[in-house]
Order: sequence, then structure tokens, then C-alpha cells
Amino acid sequence: MTTTILEKPKTMETTDYKYSDLANLLTGLMQVEQLKGVKFALKVSKNIRLIRAELLELEEAAKPSSEFIELANKVQEIEADESKNDEVKKLDIEKLEKENPELVQERKDQIAEFQKMMNETTDISLFKISEKHLPTEITAKQLTDISLIIKE
Repeated sequence: MTTTILEKPKTMETTDYKYSDLANLLTGLMQVEQLKGVKFALKVSKNIRLIRAELLELEEAAKPSSEFIELANKVQEIEADESKNDEVKKLDIEKLEKENPELVQERKDQIAEFQKMMNETTDISLFKISEKHLPTEITAKQLTDISLIIKE
């Protein structure tokens, strides 16, 4: 029996995942991408690519505006100023925030929306990794971090 381009490989499964779970899985996959094993590495690489594409929209939604970045840079400058004590720094930062209430609120709203999006689900086809293809040097922590795609 031949496989057409439209058919999913048998090692791929479409499942609903929370975006937050995908982000955690991506981190786990990046931690194991240096481990040896051709079949393991191939599936890790493909899954990283698939998850990155799926999370791209969320990544864009989380980016702060250029105006907010300018404000954040000013805050960092205040925090890095060794000539001021912590209390003075805190007052200077509060002053900056009071001078830019819309900008601060806009960023808070953006973060809240991003956190809401991270709890939403998406269906995505990922390559499952068979236990027999797991590298012998993989740790229990690494296994836990990629457990969503381990096939028993």
C-alpha cells in the first residue's frame, strides 16, 4: 500500500494541546535536541519546527509596543543607577508609570490577553516518539518534559 502526500504518517497524531503545554513541550524538545539517535533527532527536529509555527501568532501577540520598550529601557536605566538607593529608584519608577498610565495599562491588558490565549487549545499533528527510539542517555527530567509525545 502506498502513502499519498495527503496522508499523515502513522507516527503522527493530531491532538488538542493547550498553547502553554506546547510552549513547555518546545522547551523540553530544545533541551534534548543534542541527544543522539537518528530517528529520535528527526522527530525532535520536525516537532520543534511544527510547534514554533503554531506558537508564532502567540509570540507576536506577546511582543510589547516600541513605546513600551522605550519605557522599559528607562526603568532599566533607573534600576542600574548605582548612585540612587532602592527607595529613590522605586519612587522614580512609580513617577514614570504615573506619567504613562495608558501605556502601562495597555501592556497589562496585553499580558492578560496573552495569558488567556496560553490556556486556549489548538489541534496540532505532532510526531510521536517510540520508547525504542529514545536515546539511552536521556534523563528522567528530559523524559518528563517531552512526555506528551512519547508513544508507549
